[in-house]
Amino acid sequence: MSNDTNNNPNLLYTEKGPSLKSQFNDFFKQFPHHSLEYTKSIFPIRNWIGRYNLTWLYGDLIAGFTVGAVVIPQAMGFANIVGIPVEYGLYSSFVGMALYCLFATSKDMTIGPTAVMSIILAQTIPRVKADYGDTDFPYLSTDITTTICFFSGIISLAIGLFRLGWLFNFIPVYCQEIFNLIKLNLSIGQLPNLFGITGVETRLNPPYRILIDFCAGLPRTKSDVAIGLISLAFLYAVKYGCAYGEKRSTKYKKVFFFCDEKLFPFRVVKKVPRGLNHVKVPNFEPQLVNAVFKSIHIIVLISLLEHISIAKSFGRINDYKVQPSQEIIAIGITNVIGSFLGAITATGSFSRSALKSRAGVRTPLSGVSSATLVILALYVLTPAFFYIPQAALSAVIIQAVMVLLSRPSYIKTLYYVECNLGLGCLRYCYRSLHNGIFASWGFSFLVLLARMARPRVDTLGRLALATFNRKSDRSDDSIPKYAFVPLEDPSFTTVETPPEGIVIFRFTESLTFPNSNYIDDSIVEYIELHTRRLYKRAVKKDDQPWNETDGLVDAAENEKLSPLRAVIYDFSAISYVDTSGFQALIDVRKAVNKHAAREVEYHFVNILDERVQNALIRADFGRQIPIITESINEKTENNIEEGIEFPKTNKRFFHLTIEEAIVEAQS
Repeated sequence: MSNDTNNNPNLLYTEKGPSLKSQFNDFFKQFPHHSLEYTKSIFPIRNWIGRYNLTWLYGDLIAGFTVGAVVIPQAMGFANIVGIPVEYGLYSSFVGMALYCLFATSKDMTIGPTAVMSIILAQTIPRVKADYGDTDFPYLSTDITTTICFFSGIISLAIGLFRLGWLFNFIPVYCQEIFNLIKLNLSIGQLPNLFGITGVETRLNPPYRILIDFCAGLPRTKSDVAIGLISLAFLYAVKYGCAYGEKRSTKYKKVFFFCDEKLFPFRVVKKVPRGLNHVKVPNFEPQLVNAVFKSIHIIVLISLLEHISIAKSFGRINDYKVQPSQEIIAIGITNVIGSFLGAITATGSFSRSALKSRAGVRTPLSGVSSATLVILALYVLTPAFFYIPQAALSAVIIQAVMVLLSRPSYIKTLYYVECNLGLGCLRYCYRSLHNGIFASWGFSFLVLLARMARPRVDTLGRLALATFNRKSDRSDDSIPKYAFVPLEDPSFTTVETPPEGIVIFRFTESLTFPNSNYIDDSIVEYIELHTRRLYKRAVKKDDQPWNETDGLVDAAENEKLSPLRAVIYDFSAISYVDTSGFQALIDVRKAVNKHAAREVEYHFVNILDERVQNALIRADFGRQIPIITESINEKTENNIEEGIEFPKTNKRFFHLTIEEAIVEAQS
C-alpha cells in the first residue's frame, strides 16, 4: 500500500508503482544491453542465416533468376515512363535486391522501380522544375530523381530507426485502393503511344484530360497501332493460355508457369550502356533541395505505404509476420545507397513479389541471385537488348499494369463500406494523385474525429439466454444466464429492463477530451428523463430559475418513475481514460447525486487497465453510500460536492461481469 492510501482510508487497494527515479535508474542501467539488442534487431538475417541449407538455396536460385529475368525489362520500361535513360531503372533494381536480404522480414518482397512510383516521379519532375524558380533549369531530370531518392531514403530510414511504422496504421485501406487509379492512369497514358499519336501530355495531365486529348488525336493515328494491338492481343493470349494450361495439366504446371508472358523482355527501348556509369554524389544544391522538399512528402508516403501493404499481404498469405518499421529501414537504406549509383526511388513491387512467391522462394537471400542477373545484364548482356517499337512497349505496360487492378467487386464493397474512396477517386481524376490521397485521408480523419467526439452511449438491458440448475437438493436453485444488449436496438424484441433503480451504460470509445462533454451530457440527460427526481425543483413559475427552459415540472409524471439506486458502467470497450474523461465522470456523479438527492452507488465492470481503476478510486469512486434521505438540504448538498468521509470497504464496486454488479447493487 502506498503512503497516500495509508493516510486516506477511502483510497482502496491501489498498487504501488515504480517511482520516476527508479525508472530512470533502470533505463540507464539497461541502456547498453538494450542498445546492443536494438542494433541486432536491425539485421534480422542473423536469425536464419545459420540454418541456411541446400534446399533453401535451390528454391532461392530458381525464384531469384525468375524474378531477375522479369525485372530487367520492367526496370527499363519504368525508367522510360519517368522520362530518364533506361539504365537508371536497372541501377535501382540492383541495389534494392542486393541489400534487401540484410534487413528483410518478408521472404517474398522484391524492391525496385514500380508502376506507381514511376508515374509519381514523372509527375514530380515538372513540378520540381516549376518550384525551382529560374526559367532556365540548369539540371537534368536524373539530378532530380537521384536527389529525391536520397532524401526520401533519409526520411524513410529515420522513420524506421525510430520504429514509427505504426503511424501507417492511420492510412485507411481505401486510400491504398487509389493506387488502382494510378495504374489505370498509367495504362491510359500509354494509349497515345499504342496508336502512334504524338503531342499528348501524359505525365502532368489528369486521366480525364489524357482521354480527351487522345480521342481528339485519333485522326492522327499511325501504323504503330497495328503493332501495338497485335502485341497486346498476343500478350493476353499467352497469359490466359498459360493460365488455362496450368489449371488443366498438373504434370506440366511448372512448364506453363515459366512460359508466362512475364518473362518476355519486350520492354527494352534503345541500347543500354554497359556497367554503372553514373556513380556520383547526389546534387545537394540548396535551391534544388528546397524545390525537391516541396514534393517529397507524397513520394515517401506512397513508397512506404505501397511496400508495407504488399509485405503484409504476402505475410498473411504465407503465414509469417512482417515488421513494418524494419521494412521501412530496408527501403530507406536502399534509396540512400542507390542515390549514389544514380538509382530512382525504389519500393516493393507486387507483380514481382507475387512471381517470386509462386516460384517457390524460401528466404530473402533470393534477391542476391536476382541482383547478380541484373549486374550481369549491365556488364555483359547489353548487346542482346535491341530496339522494339514503342507501340509494342506500350502494349506490354498496359497488360502488365491492368492485371494488378483490384476486382470490381472488391472496389464496390469498399465503396459501400467507406464512401471516402469515391471522394478520393473523384478528386484524383479531376486534379492529381496528391489531391486524391490527401482528400480521402483528410476526410477519413474528420470522420474519425467525429466518431470519437460523438460515440454511442448505449443503455443496456437484459436478454435471457438460458437457466442452469445447480446440483442441489433445492428444486428452485437455478442460475439465470443473460446477455446485455442495447435497450433501443430494434433487433432485440424481448429485452428486459434492468432491475428497478439500476441503469447500465456501455461506451463504444475511450473516455478522452473530444468526447467527455458529450458523454457527460448523454448520461445525465438519460437519468433525468428515466428516473425519479428527488431533488426539489421549482413548482411555481415565479420560483423557476432563469436557466431552466423545460417549463414547469410535471410532478405526477415524475412520481411514476423509479428512484435511482445505482449506475453501472461497462468499461469493456474502454482502453484509456484521460483527465477530461475522469472529470466527466466526476461531473456526472455530482449531477446525478443532486438529481437523486442521495449518494448513488457507481459500479464498474470489465476495467482493462489497473491504472484506470486506481484513478477511479482516487476520485472517490468505490465507497460505501450514506443513509438514504428523501431530499437534500443545503448542508448535505455541500457535503456531497466536497466529499464525505466513509469507512473503508472491499472491492464491491469493481466487477468482472454486469450480472455480478447488479447483484451487488441490489444487496
